[in-house]
Amino acid sequence: MELARSLACLQTTVQQLGGRLTEAETRISNLEDGCCTREKTLGQVGKTVEPLKERVNYLEDAGRRNNVRIVGVKENSEAGDMEKFVRTLLEECLDMEADGGFEIERAHRCGPKPNADAKFSWHILVKFLRFSAREAVLCTAREKGYTEWKGQRIFFSQDLSRDTIQKRKKYDEVKRQLRSMTNVSYAMLYPDTLRITVNNKCHLFTTPAEAKAFISTLRHISHGIDKRIENENGLFNFKKKGVV
Repeated sequence: MELARSLACLQTTVQQLGGRLTEAETRISNLEDGCCTREKTLGQVGKTVEPLKERVNYLEDAGRRNNVRIVGVKENSEAGDMEKFVRTLLEECLDMEADGGFEIERAHRCGPKPNADAKFSWHILVKFLRFSAREAVLCTAREKGYTEWKGQRIFFSQDLSRDTIQKRKKYDEVKRQLRSMTNVSYAMLYPDTLRITVNNKCHLFTTPAEAKAFISTLRHISHGIDKRIENENGLFNFKKKGVV
């Protein structure tokens, strides 16, 4: 009798375990199906987010299209009146008449005021009322090449979003090689396409690898390193034509 009871108990336990196992398998199956569904949803969300990021980045850059960054001017050089100081820089550094179509909507330092011991100066951000004024300033600075104010080496550059700047940074090594080559000029096209001009013929590259492969075919061109100065922000200006 005891053996029969033990076998009955054992059979009941096995049946219970079988039921639990079936339930566990069902739950696992449901979880796997749910994971597959979520992975598909995440994939679709990723595909949607990426173009939205690009659009937001483009809108941010478009909102900055009338801006010019001035780099290298020591703190407090403006003596409280930034707009007047910017006009002075345009006249004395770029030999431009800062009247007429050069209305300044706003001009200010980027970031909080640094400590007295700080060895750096915040960029000056200038927003012109007209895009044509911004283009005139950048083109003049590019053609002039070397710009200086009261012994300070300064740079005029376009104002771009952080994402666009990071995209362009991947070409830094390529641009360093191009600067050491004569009869070769380059420019960055929006947002991150590199244009290399050789013998009046333009070549466009969307990745640094493509550009490096092309440069390797130009070894027959004589090399000559231009004199250049790099400031603490990694910005360059050159005698030869080239846009950073």
